[in-house]
Amino acid sequence: MLSADTHIINPSKIDDVASKLAFRTAQLKEINAITQAINNNVPAAELYENYIRIMKSFLSVDRIALFINDGIWTKVAAEGREWHKPDIQTAMLYEKPSAIYPEHEDLLGGYRYVIPVIHKHQTISYAFLGNISADDAETDAELLLFAQTLANIITVAVENKRLFKREISKRQLEEELKLASRVQKMLIPRNLPKNHFYEFAGLYLPFKGIGGDYYDVISINKDELVFCIGDISGKGIASALVMANLQAYLNAVGEFPIHKGKEMAERLNSKIYHITNSEHFITLFIGKYNVLTRQLEYLNAGHNPPMLLNGNEVVMLNKGCTILGMFEEIPRVHTGKVAIQPGATIVCYTDGLTEMENDDDDFFGVDRLNAFLKKHHNSSPEIFIKVLYDNISKFKGSRLFNDDVSVLVGKFP
Repeated sequence: MLSADTHIINPSKIDDVASKLAFRTAQLKEINAITQAINNNVPAAELYENYIRIMKSFLSVDRIALFINDGIWTKVAAEGREWHKPDIQTAMLYEKPSAIYPEHEDLLGGYRYVIPVIHKHQTISYAFLGNISADDAETDAELLLFAQTLANIITVAVENKRLFKREISKRQLEEELKLASRVQKMLIPRNLPKNHFYEFAGLYLPFKGIGGDYYDVISINKDELVFCIGDISGKGIASALVMANLQAYLNAVGEFPIHKGKEMAERLNSKIYHITNSEHFITLFIGKYNVLTRQLEYLNAGHNPPMLLNGNEVVMLNKGCTILGMFEEIPRVHTGKVAIQPGATIVCYTDGLTEMENDDDDFFGVDRLNAFLKKHHNSSPEIFIKVLYDNISKFKGSRLFNDDVSVLVGKFP
């Protein structure tokens, strides 16, 4: 006989517990299978397909869609009849797995349930479910929690993989930029010529490591040299490549018929136009100096006019044409010619210098550069550049450079 304290367990309750245990065990197996798939680095699309399969198996869902935030909200998996794309702004009203309010059903594509996945305080995905059904082993709330858990595992794994790839790409780009910066600095001449007839020095401060400025001094023969400075529109690798092409072209030209201004401008313009396909343009100053005649011929293609202190007068070398590479044809071309007096100093620069701002929002400006030239023109180009660098560093204060800064200084004893 059974004692009075003996409790008889209802067989139906045993069946319920067994059913619930079997259901939970099956859920754990699916979760384990998904984590194994993640560890095996299966594609994201396969993970999404598995999510759809599991939801159909455990929830008997008739419609389902999964949206991922990858910069923009994108549907990555769906099955069943679609009405229209759910309005994500409305979905943001739901902070946990919920049945959709009747007034929101149409806005949310006719779905019945919404499941947000939140990672690091940001919603990274939404699962939208239609009608669901299952045995009595689980309540709707328990089923939705399982759906959220699985979506969380999958979408967070995909997000982490995406962030990891982005970090790898970022590091690769940084390394490429460092390499490009080193190569570009090699293209900017460090040791400029110095002899009894002329002396040059330069300053090159690229914006963010890679710039589009360029200067050079090229010996044509024992009596003539060419010096130039240019500014390629834009920043970064694209501008640096254009600069490298320009340098290679100018060094390969061999002659610079500046006296034939239109012919030379058209040749340069055509070369740059075809290199850049009119996506970049170049301002360029190019001067040709003859040590015997002391004549300087020049062409200014839309560049900041170099300052030539010739005797007691500062001359702005502004004769030339429009910028190069913007138009297929150059409309008008003028060239300049100046007799260089003994002791003359020329300062060529890009607009990164004169448009530099300080903490008071003042520009360095042409007038300040003009005054600096008059004060320090007796210095050698090398000393001139060093003092100028100290001067502009003091001027800008805590302000960062917002453009490339290049200066080429020449002195003619």
